[in-house]
Amino acid sequence: MKKLFKLAWMLALIVLMAASCHNNYTASLAPQPMQIVPPVVSAPSPTPKQPVRYETLSGKKPQFVVMAFDGSYSLNMWQQTLDFSQQMAANNHPVHFTYFLSGVYFLNYRKAAKYQPPQMPAGKSEIGFADSNLDVEKRVAYVNRAINEGHEIGSHANGHFDGSDWSPEDWQQELDQFSNLIFHIDRNNDVSAVDAQRYRINITPGELIGFRAPALGRSESLFKALKNNGYLYDTSSVGQATAWPKKLDNGLWEFPLAQIKYANTDKNLLSMDYNFYYKQSRAKDITKQGDPQWAQFYQDTYSSYMNYFDNNYNANRAPVFIGSHFSNWNDGVYWAAMKDFAATVCVKPEVFCVDNKELLNYLNTETLK
Repeated sequence: MKKLFKLAWMLALIVLMAASCHNNYTASLAPQPMQIVPPVVSAPSPTPKQPVRYETLSGKKPQFVVMAFDGSYSLNMWQQTLDFSQQMAANNHPVHFTYFLSGVYFLNYRKAAKYQPPQMPAGKSEIGFADSNLDVEKRVAYVNRAINEGHEIGSHANGHFDGSDWSPEDWQQELDQFSNLIFHIDRNNDVSAVDAQRYRINITPGELIGFRAPALGRSESLFKALKNNGYLYDTSSVGQATAWPKKLDNGLWEFPLAQIKYANTDKNLLSMDYNFYYKQSRAKDITKQGDPQWAQFYQDTYSSYMNYFDNNYNANRAPVFIGSHFSNWNDGVYWAAMKDFAATVCVKPEVFCVDNKELLNYLNTETLK
């Protein structure tokens, strides 16, 4: 009897062990919670804007370098300029740009009539419109990337008309049109509610504080309209290379492009790529990278920018203002020169390559001291 009881107990133990093994095995085959893997970031974003301290060991003022782009059409230029900024940030030398947007590039050309410029028929534009809704969507994505990476967004109006003789009412109309084109992209392009979020720029009207007039067509009417619409600075004027920004009577800050010496000559030239393009080739594309002429255009542009910087850096340290466009003139020679200029000067001691808004914050802080 004892043998039978012992045998039954051993059989029960074997069954329990088998069940336990089975449960452990099946548990190992059960679905496991998915691990969330963070996305790979190719390069860090430029350093955050706040708080920023512009300290110098020499006791001199900080040297600001401000580089801005007009237009915003070329998707390739969006990619190149943002990638360059990330490369500089990865080496702990942040470079922030101001991008002055043209409102018409956020409107499909098939919807052009939704833009009503002052004194002209609906749908008129000197620089065209967006190629398609997909083109608009890609451009919006780049603008949002720029915002996320610390760059400033400003206004370059819409159809690139010279408004120097416009009335305050004309300029109000153009500024209203810009706001409509930038803040109602989905509606203007008849985008469905499902897709609307991809057509929205992540900025509020109050964050648009800077303006550059097309063709630098500035006037008292413009300044009145800018002030009434909450803008804080204008960069449509021309000044001396060593001039510090100043406030206009109505409270707007004036950030001028500079008259600089061309390639170590006594000839003056505006510190903007188009002016080099016109001087060197009468605004015609006549050379390609690899040509001796391209190399000469590059060297003259780069040297002009460097001389401008060196003179200010070693003197009163007035901000250096460089203007550029989203254009590949003469096979990209002007962007190449500007990029190499930035790579050279933005790593120097006491140099800060900032956007216009960052410079404005510094000036307002200094004014209060």
